[in-house]
Amino acid sequence: MKHFKRRLGFSLIEVVVSVGIFAVAIVGVIGLLAPTTKNVAGVADTDAATRAIAAIQFYLKESTSTDPRKISAADDFTKLQAAVTSAGTGYVFYATHGGDKVCKASDTTIANKDRFFEFELVRNTALSPNVIPNLDKDAGFLALTINLRWPAYLPNGVKVTDDSQKSVMVVPTAVAR
Repeated sequence: MKHFKRRLGFSLIEVVVSVGIFAVAIVGVIGLLAPTTKNVAGVADTDAATRAIAAIQFYLKESTSTDPRKISAADDFTKLQAAVTSAGTGYVFYATHGGDKVCKASDTTIANKDRFFEFELVRNTALSPNVIPNLDKDAGFLALTINLRWPAYLPNGVKVTDDSQKSVMVVPTAVAR
């Protein structure tokens, strides 16, 4: 009777099957990376939008503050009322991705390639109507809605014209006199 020695190691079939299973698993994991990266970028943009909204609200509050050191505060409040009232859909501004720089649509202080957020201030007519003459003159606050959309421009400076391709954040706010 012959005794066969037991060989240590794997056969060629076992190695091929294990490499095939490993390759299928790696392809599946790589396929999950693209949506995850897109979601992380979306969360980062939403976080930047939240910071931009906070900066806009802070600017509106500071520019219309009743601080006695700010001589033009009442005038700024009146200008804000006029700007929001006179525009049909609101007063359009642009902001950088960080929200640290804001400019009017007609202003060129921010290059198009840096204009990431587009926002407008729309008067909330339910809370702050402008139907009674001279009501704005005595109003203690102005209720607004901030409509923030992004991206306004692509990194190469081309304007995004299709609003269905933009993310949107709508935030109600009020500015006290």
